[in-house]
Amino acid sequence: MIVNLIAEITAGLTSSINWNDVVHVLVLKSHLNSTVILGQSYDIFTNFQKAWKNFVDTGQIGAFFIGIFVGWFFKGIFR
Repeated sequence: MIVNLIAEITAGLTSSINWNDVVHVLVLKSHLNSTVILGQSYDIFTNFQKAWKNFVDTGQIGAFFIGIFVGWFFKGIFR
């Protein structure tokens, strides 16, 4: 759909471009890059565990819940 709109907008300037070939190349490149994504390790889970442990160890989780309670309290007062 976007390719068709681009072709209509730029009809006079790019009449020699075959838009089907452009789409084919874009799809082919996206498939080639997907193998790189599949080949990566799952370090995101270990990073999440480290971040959560740091969040709990530094007391930020307590500050988070205190902030929620104080906000809820002030919302009730000024409502």
